[in-house]
Amino acid sequence: MKKNKKGFTLVELLASLVILGLLTAIAAPNIIGIVESSRNNTYIEDAKKLATLAEYRLRSDSNVKRPANTKSIVMSMDYLGTSEFKNSPYQSKKGEYMHGEDTMYSFVVIKNNGGKYEYYVQLIEKYPSGKKDSAGNDIYSYRGIKAQPVKGINSSSIINYNSLSQLSKVNSTTMTVTTKGGAINNITDRYVS
Repeated sequence: MKKNKKGFTLVELLASLVILGLLTAIAAPNIIGIVESSRNNTYIEDAKKLATLAEYRLRSDSNVKRPANTKSIVMSMDYLGTSEFKNSPYQSKKGEYMHGEDTMYSFVVIKNNGGKYEYYVQLIEKYPSGKKDSAGNDIYSYRGIKAQPVKGINSSSIINYNSLSQLSKVNSTTMTVTTKGGAINNITDRYVS
């Protein structure tokens, strides 16, 4: 009687499944880390791009008043143009950088420090957290870079926020911004579209 040797034995199949499971367990955290690193790099590069747009606008637009020594101006993301920022890191989760009604949560502050301009950027993205409130509306999470000097932005600059109260906003009454290192006072002009 001939044996049919065309298939795999149960032991061989189980061994293959165990090996695949181990490979998946090892690879999954690395893949998640790569995705998270890519998102962080997007925040950093977009913050630098926003500061570059502000610098360009300050130099090229005669309608923008240059801040006097020790004074500052602020430019919203909408004023600088949002077409450069369509692909936010959490776009796949319906995330978007805060602009429009939330215009003063993503901005650049330009401070004149003895004739040298310093750029402070805040870039915040909001995205649905996956939770709903009692009325059935999405509850949002916020992630991004709180107002700080462009030169100091790195992956540790990216912070998760649970509410808008944790974020810096340009206070239109006192014309100040709270940054990671303290407050910027003496904001003389706001440029908002």
